[in-house]
Amino acid sequence: MHKKLFSYYSNLPIALKKLVLASLLISLFFILKAYTNHLINDYNYPFSWLLTTLKISITYLLWVILTPLVYSLTKVIQSLSHFKLYILFQFLLGCVILALCHQLIASRFDDLINYANSGYLKSFLGHNSLVVLIIGSFSSFIELLVIIAVFLAFDYQKKYLANQKALIASQLNALRMQLQPHFLFNTLHSIAAMIDIDTKNAQKMLSKLGTLLRHILEYDAEQMVSVKDELGFIKDYLDLEQVRYKDRVTITYDIAKEAMHLKIPNMIFQPLVENAVKYGIIPTVDNGEIKIGIQLEHNDIMHEDALVLHISNTFNTHKNYVKPIGTGTGLINIKKRLKQFYDTKYLFSADFETPELYRAKMVLPIIE
Repeated sequence: MHKKLFSYYSNLPIALKKLVLASLLISLFFILKAYTNHLINDYNYPFSWLLTTLKISITYLLWVILTPLVYSLTKVIQSLSHFKLYILFQFLLGCVILALCHQLIASRFDDLINYANSGYLKSFLGHNSLVVLIIGSFSSFIELLVIIAVFLAFDYQKKYLANQKALIASQLNALRMQLQPHFLFNTLHSIAAMIDIDTKNAQKMLSKLGTLLRHILEYDAEQMVSVKDELGFIKDYLDLEQVRYKDRVTITYDIAKEAMHLKIPNMIFQPLVENAVKYGIIPTVDNGEIKIGIQLEHNDIMHEDALVLHISNTFNTHKNYVKPIGTGTGLINIKKRLKQFYDTKYLFSADFETPELYRAKMVLPIIE
């Protein structure tokens, strides 16, 4: 029974503790207003803090008790997607009944407080009591509409935030799906080119590709992965390329152990590694080099410690070499994904440091 009763309050758009706090603050405001009014009018009887506090606090705390019924009326008005007279009538009738109930209970408590103070209990069906009930019900009706408006605002805010999260998730998935087919197509093309020339190495590449595909499938639903998992994927990919290019490339890693458990966007680094191979290693006859670093550093621009991921590769500057024209899709997608995850709290750069050395760098907030 208690669990069922508690469930009515746990489903409210505002936490019960916050509702109680809000009712107490509103009560305080009207208590001070009553005291100020007493001073201005200079009544010939003393102001009773106790009685005034009890009457006003009970009136507004009573709304907290009735909030499940108030929220049910909020749900009724939310169902009014198109104008339907019977739903509107149902809503207004519910508001009138609830306002009457609120004022009826509040006025009974008010009478009991007066009885405890003076020993006089007013007749419930007396003329004055009925007038107070009718006028008070109108005030309760206005208060009820205000509470419903607040509940509607909180509900719409929650729905908006939920829709925004769903939209961001779908955009990130779309961007990531642009990366994966592109990467797989290039890898399969490389394997196809090696089958007749070097069957043994083609078999090794297929085995490595299977490992990569398993990684992609395992982490497909994950938006964020650990640096360790992302690095494992990158190493598998580069192992695949080393089978293809043999001694033409040297790969070195400089990875901080304390960064391995931190979180980064899934497959955010892979396009940079692919570009390093495509533009730095493929055109190279020998002595190509790729350096990958992941460190924790204090960043002066972000004014905090940050996770720094960088990759550099040598570049063929032979006079007869014609640089292939890229689409830039990989870099564009990286920037879009970083924007989705971090808004403006990141740094990204990718450019030539010298004619022979290209470097890309990400500076990301630390996420445990």
